[in-house]
Amino acid sequence: MHINNNSQANLIQNRTANISNNLGAPTPNKSERDTVSISDAGLNATANWQKIANNYDVTNISQNEMANMVSSLTDSQLVSSTDSLYLMAPRSMNLDPEMKFDLLATTEKSLSFAKENGGSDDSIRNQERVVDILKNLQELFGKT
Repeated sequence: MHINNNSQANLIQNRTANISNNLGAPTPNKSERDTVSISDAGLNATANWQKIANNYDVTNISQNEMANMVSSLTDSQLVSSTDSLYLMAPRSMNLDPEMKFDLLATTEKSLSFAKENGGSDDSIRNQERVVDILKNLQELFGKT
């Protein structure tokens, strides 16, 4: 914008003054407070993580237990649907659903493989989130 005369300059000054007046200056001795509402799910998130972690050892878990764990995480709205799909990805086509395995270690190996062999950025980010979820669950499981 080019200001070519005093009337334009005065107009800008008047508008600036009006904006400043409408915003209002802080009133002495008056406190302003912001409030934040946290949902019940948010308040209960830590307890829900611990409750789920108490029931599942991600280093010694069966496919059936993993399905129940993922359902609990999803029902509690602790993980996204994308994370749940990555968590539920079968580790083997012929896996006995009751045979225990180390979900955390196999997920970390899968992530390493994807990084080393040019996996897509989205896939790697999703796998990294899943590894973080599993590490969090393992850490909480250790606190029981």
